Amino acid sequence: MDTQTETPQTLEPGTIRLAISGDRDALAAVTEVLRGSDTAARKALAAAVAPTDAIRLILRLKSKDAKRLLKALPDTPSLRVLNELDPALAGDLVDEGLRARLHKLVSRLHEDAAAEFLAGMPSSLRADLLNDLGNPAELLSRLDHADESAGAVMAHDAIYTTAERTIGEVIEQIRANSDRIRRIYAVYVVDERRHLIGALKMRDLLLNPDDCPVAEVMRPAPKAVTADRDRAEVVHEAEAAGLPVLPVVDGDGKLLGRITPEELREIDQAEADEDIKIMAGLRPDSSALDTPFQIVPRRLPWLAAGLVGAGIAALVVGAYEDALVQAAILASLIPIVMSLAGNAGIQASTVTVQAQTAGTFWIGDLWRRIVREIGGAALNGAVVGALVGTGILVIGATGGIDRAPALALAAALTLVLVTVQASAIGSLVPVVLERLGFDPAVATGVFITTSNDVIGVLLFFVIATAIYL
Repeated sequence: MDTQTETPQTLEPGTIRLAISGDRDALAAVTEVLRGSDTAARKALAAAVAPTDAIRLILRLKSKDAKRLLKALPDTPSLRVLNELDPALAGDLVDEGLRARLHKLVSRLHEDAAAEFLAGMPSSLRADLLNDLGNPAELLSRLDHADESAGAVMAHDAIYTTAERTIGEVIEQIRANSDRIRRIYAVYVVDERRHLIGALKMRDLLLNPDDCPVAEVMRPAPKAVTADRDRAEVVHEAEAAGLPVLPVVDGDGKLLGRITPEELREIDQAEADEDIKIMAGLRPDSSALDTPFQIVPRRLPWLAAGLVGAGIAALVVGAYEDALVQAAILASLIPIVMSLAGNAGIQASTVTVQAQTAGTFWIGDLWRRIVREIGGAALNGAVVGALVGTGILVIGATGGIDRAPALALAAALTLVLVTVQASAIGSLVPVVLERLGFDPAVATGVFITTSNDVIGVLLFFVIATAIYL
């Protein structure tokens, strides 16, 4: 006897909202529709989900069910959903069937819209779709930008006109292209070779008569960035100029596109994500969807670097084997020294990197910054050293430690010096790395932790040998 229940034809009102919020029963109902054989019910479900809700719902579903929802979405929402998802997740959801559908959709898009969509796709999927499209020269030229550049994140729907046209003609142009214009921040004015020479604001279009020539009312060309400009620098440029949107030009000043507030926010988020990964000793392209064979090359180098550092620290400890034989109690203090050194260094370097990333780092204040860090570190080290020293004295009073006062002094002095040197190194290294052309976020990872571990252990044994042994 077949006991399989029939797939429900419709969902109760509010079920999708509950599913998005994580309600288990609602998620089960949505999953049942997606896995069922009723195609009409699946399409009805997809049609009832707004693109922003579809993204949130996808993150609640299992991979196979998320693919079913994505396939059931109408054409335009499905493109928008894929564009808004994390590239690694978007690539994981696209199978052969969906890729064939994307090929048909992208081939029907305007070149600007197609370029914008492909720019947000994983590089492997983008290459496959371009190959399916025959690698059109126009699209390739629009996408020919480094991943970290302004050209890679810009929108291609910049509105532009020439100075010879009238306000009425510009308004008609906007109306004719309304289907591909998301929001109007400005209308750029270009010459016959599309070089940026000026701009019009919305008030210029609304307050001037239709027969007014653009040349008479256009404003000076706004601040622009070149397509090869680093995306992090673009954010700083926009903030410094107080502009919500920046035009993007090539090396000759030819208008290519624009970077809107949405792109600026995405850049900020991408830079923050990248820094977090680097701080943790990960490659920037690492993701939660990495396969085991991707995890190895993206993480092993940093683990190996940490192993080298730990090996050096072990050699330092081994060099003082006689000291450990004389006073085994020293071994119990090594983890305290290493932990304090690593944490103090990471705190100082993180503050410096954050200032560099935010554009608030003032090189003229460098030495005063270091003095402030050293002063604060000395106070922190003194407090921790006093606590550890007091603990040693208390244990020594019970007869558990020989020559407790000498050991307490050695431990307290070590912790003060270790905290000071770690903070100084943490403040300086990001600045040096940036001057050498490296990402300063590297300083907060394995580099700082390992170097401070080695120096901290060395200081500890030198001081302990001189004072305690």
